[in-house]
Amino acid sequence: MAERILVALSGGVDSAVTAYLLKQAGWEPIGIHLRLFDSAPDLDGVCCGDVAAADARAVAAQLGVPFYVRDLRPHFEQNVVNPTVEHYARAETPNPCISCNHRVRIPALLELADALDIRYVATGHYVRKVATPSGWRIAEARDLQRDQSYVLYRLTVEQLERLIFPLGEYDKTTVRAIAREAGLFVAQKPSSVDLCFAKTYGGIGRLVSQRRPETGRPGPLIDVRGEVVGTHPGIAFVTIGQRRGLEWARQTPERRYVARIEPDTAVVRVAPRERILTRAVRLVDPIWHEPVTHADARIRYQGPRIPARLEGNWVIFDDPAPPLAAGQAVVLYVDDRVVGGGTAGEVIRTGDQAEDGTTHLAVTGAATHS
Repeated sequence: MAERILVALSGGVDSAVTAYLLKQAGWEPIGIHLRLFDSAPDLDGVCCGDVAAADARAVAAQLGVPFYVRDLRPHFEQNVVNPTVEHYARAETPNPCISCNHRVRIPALLELADALDIRYVATGHYVRKVATPSGWRIAEARDLQRDQSYVLYRLTVEQLERLIFPLGEYDKTTVRAIAREAGLFVAQKPSSVDLCFAKTYGGIGRLVSQRRPETGRPGPLIDVRGEVVGTHPGIAFVTIGQRRGLEWARQTPERRYVARIEPDTAVVRVAPRERILTRAVRLVDPIWHEPVTHADARIRYQGPRIPARLEGNWVIFDDPAPPLAAGQAVVLYVDDRVVGGGTAGEVIRTGDQAEDGTTHLAVTGAATHS
């Protein structure tokens, strides 16, 4: 008798192929769609809205597998949407996809599996899990252009024991080819996008400014000399390292980028990019899967890996890293596996100077001359 497995069906091609591959391999898939928010019917790239739910049901029917829907809209609002708005209101830049997976989707899937007396859960994430002497670890997908290990970095050994990721060894082109060969109607459906729920509001900036109107108040751009050099449309639309989308009073040979956001006054400070590169960052709410002193850090979803050393909860980059905002996730890798990570708290930048002209790295107890 085939073993049952709970499969998260989003309504897209990835989850459809996941269920198809498992059925072909002898499993008995049970489809589950998590209803997270409402969306307009004409929006592409939204993985958990109204159209997605209908497509997920149709995929299950096409594959001949049982199908259930779990309404998690209040839970998603409380654990993802509301915290995202508050982070932006504090001039932080969170990654809601991490909160969604860590606080909503994965726990809900495992709880549903328990209720149905099902041991394993499968998702369409492009990620692998690898065995180590101390237990399972999350690892990068073979297709690095699709790799989603960054948003799943908080998965524990206990969770990984029950999770299966059939697409970790595939690339997107192959997945679509499998879907076409299987006759799945979602074979050419567009992929979902980051911050997909925000599309229903016209973007994350519009969502935040609707919920917190003060964040949509325009304000000045002030450079390192204290001069007003332009304006911004509101802190809901601004993040560290940004240049586009701002109104500059005049063009200068030296480009300026967002260096600091002051939410109480709506002042945004700007500086040349070389002054806002990241030297070190302190992790908030870190999770450690392995004890390491050196690792590669990824500070953006599918961004480059940057060599760094670790001292306590501090990540110190070997060379200055791109601008980093408080609230962003910092995920640490050794080889292809995730060894830890956390949320960016205090950030030390290349332009942070003490009165004596030195740049202090509190983490090392040393000062280096700039």
